Amino acid sequence: MSYEKILVDNAICSRRFHLTFDNEAHLVAKVEIKCPHCQHVVFQAENHPPVKLARDENLVRTTTLSRNLIRECDFKDPYPAHK
Repeated sequence: MSYEKILVDNAICSRRFHLTFDNEAHLVAKVEIKCPHCQHVVFQAENHPPVKLARDENLVRTTTLSRNLIRECDFKDPYPAHK
């Protein structure tokens, strides 16, 4: 059993997602990971081992981005702005 990690960076909301999977696990037809904050799809693949979201964090260094970039975010602030 050998775990691998995939980093996915979102340049819009400045988040980094750490995805992990066992590369010796049985393949599943489709895997999909959604952002826990906005439910936008962060990662999807077909015929791939199951993937888990290990953690997400604020992206503080935008000079060292991962190869996996997304540029979409569907976050809606549930609290109205004070007027």
